[in-house]
Amino acid sequence: MITTDLMRCLVKTPKIKVLSVETPEGHAGRLTKEARYVFNYETTTHDAEVSLVMPLRAQSYASGGLFSVFEMNRPEGYLLDVIKKRFAKQAPLDDMALLKITGANQIGRLTYRDPEDDIVKALPQVSKEELIGSTASAELFEFLSDIYFNSGVSGFQPKVIMPDAGAHIAEKASAVTPDLIVKAAGEDYPFLAQNEFMCMEVARRAGLMVPPFWLSEDGGLFITERFDVAADGQRLGLEDMAVLMGKSPEEKYNGSVENIAKAVDLFCGSNSVESKSRLFEYIALSVSLKNGDAHLKNFSLIYDTPRGDVRLSPLYDVVTTMIYKIENPRTGATKVDNTMALNMFKAKSYPPTSSLLTFGRAVCMVKNPESVIERIEEAKHETLSEHQSRIDPWLHANLKSVWDKSDAVN
Repeated sequence: MITTDLMRCLVKTPKIKVLSVETPEGHAGRLTKEARYVFNYETTTHDAEVSLVMPLRAQSYASGGLFSVFEMNRPEGYLLDVIKKRFAKQAPLDDMALLKITGANQIGRLTYRDPEDDIVKALPQVSKEELIGSTASAELFEFLSDIYFNSGVSGFQPKVIMPDAGAHIAEKASAVTPDLIVKAAGEDYPFLAQNEFMCMEVARRAGLMVPPFWLSEDGGLFITERFDVAADGQRLGLEDMAVLMGKSPEEKYNGSVENIAKAVDLFCGSNSVESKSRLFEYIALSVSLKNGDAHLKNFSLIYDTPRGDVRLSPLYDVVTTMIYKIENPRTGATKVDNTMALNMFKAKSYPPTSSLLTFGRAVCMVKNPESVIERIEEAKHETLSEHQSRIDPWLHANLKSVWDKSDAVN
């Protein structure tokens, strides 16, 4: 269960009006909420800038809504429901309250805290090996959600950020880094954890940059290491494309893959050629696997500091969405989503191979995009063959049906 100290710290102030924003390089500034949101830098150190799109300046930043970089990790879906159940009677759950609750356990390098409170972290409880060996994943995930509900991570799939107890045995609580992301299947999308494992395994076999990941013994949990935490525990900056394009999370489907390539050019400097090459790999994979949820929040740039080395992050959040039917809540009718999350050449329909190759050559400057597609196709067949016994027969049959019909090789 969550500690009493942590609960008391999180609900101490009924209405949050001021939060300190911290970085690994030191205090950055203060976020306040009155009629509007205002952020003021309280540092002269460029390394402590909070975002690639919010450079250090004396003038205040003001907005009617929460700034995109602070809103990026706002909990959604299952995790938001867990937080609401725990705190709804104790404090108004506006964006400032959610930032306070999740402020010490965020994806990326920023943390948020009430200046009047101390940061209290939940202790490590479960090791990575125990997660991988789990044969009762539903019960284990419920236990983890009760402890690590204060996870600053977006997305509707049930997930938490947690420390690996096996890696932090000798460390004090204050030094513990939450270095794992654990996802459960949920009720709406059958075998989603297994689906993600299979898609990420295709990516790994095809040579794409992915973090280490595992599937629990019973197939109910997808476990992955955080790539925004360096080997020495240093927190790295991570900003998704919605943030960099000034869009809210609700606008994550409004954009194009061409604009992502432009953002890579704009922010990645000398790393833009390599990052755009990997961007093409990610797009080609999503087309081949029919991942219709490759939206703006699922492409990110990663860096040590905003003025330092900026590059495209490793791949994450990839599933074959076409196997799931979408129900119209009004009519009850169902359909299969056969579209991309973002436009390519002004269309959301999955592109034929010729258009995908044009995107690779003309937009991402890839000299031999055909070889990328060949690697992905070979990896699909290997993954389906090798891991058939690990996943549910329904999932295997549906993945095989969708993957075999991929337009990327027609």
